[in-house]
Amino acid sequence: MQVTLPAIAFGGSAGEYPVPVAGDGWDRWFRAVALGGSGHYAAASTELRRIATTSTDVVLRSLAASTRAAHLRQGGQHLHAVHHDAHALALLATPVAGFDSATTAGPRVSAWCDALTGLAADDLGRGMFGAAARLLDRVDALLIDSHERIEGSSEWVWHGRPALRSLWVRAELAMYTGDPETAQEHSSAALAVARGCPSQRHLIKSELIAAAAAASAGETTRAIEGAQRVGDAAAFAGQLPLWWASAMLLEALGAGGSPSAADLRHELAARGGAMR
Repeated sequence: MQVTLPAIAFGGSAGEYPVPVAGDGWDRWFRAVALGGSGHYAAASTELRRIATTSTDVVLRSLAASTRAAHLRQGGQHLHAVHHDAHALALLATPVAGFDSATTAGPRVSAWCDALTGLAADDLGRGMFGAAARLLDRVDALLIDSHERIEGSSEWVWHGRPALRSLWVRAELAMYTGDPETAQEHSSAALAVARGCPSQRHLIKSELIAAAAAASAGETTRAIEGAQRVGDAAAFAGQLPLWWASAMLLEALGAGGSPSAADLRHELAARGGAMR
């Protein structure tokens, strides 16, 4: 049975490679997400550019812009990412003749949340912590307001996933501002959500956030054990960016191994990633 693009991007088939060819604009977005998850940033960027230049669907174009920003941010390029996140938000204010928001409530809400959460994460990288908190409050309000309008098999992609991303950034915000207790609260909440979701990648990322939160609280042994589990899971699932991030955390905790973070960074560079 052929594995679908949504299953690779947001489901239990994250390690599937090569990623199937896209058939339409939405498939291009799923394909770009899947490619980015495995660290094939150059190939992902090609798909996202095609959406930007050929699609008339502003919701899809907004999601593509947010995805490009996320890939840049994974490499520490927050200043570049913010331009794409801002563009993603601006697109959603664009009036489009014939656009029926009732038929796309889930994608539209998700696009708003992705853009706002992305901007909040960009603000963390620029030391704008108050602005980040306010943006996350807007995300949570959107999710509460839209919950009853987003139902069905895609609820995870359009509602659960944005809620999880908000928890990640809230945990990171707490770590940035020296509040390890709150960081652990949000990371634990994220893990609870991720353990009930279909996505391998989102569970691994949630475990990475939890390991980082443990490190921020001085729980070094727990952090090392968590980061090692993340590295093993990411390697098995072919999620190179998360494998690299876990190696970075382990080295910061004095528990680096093989391959090193530098080795993984080199492989990501070969795939089009500029990791800092």
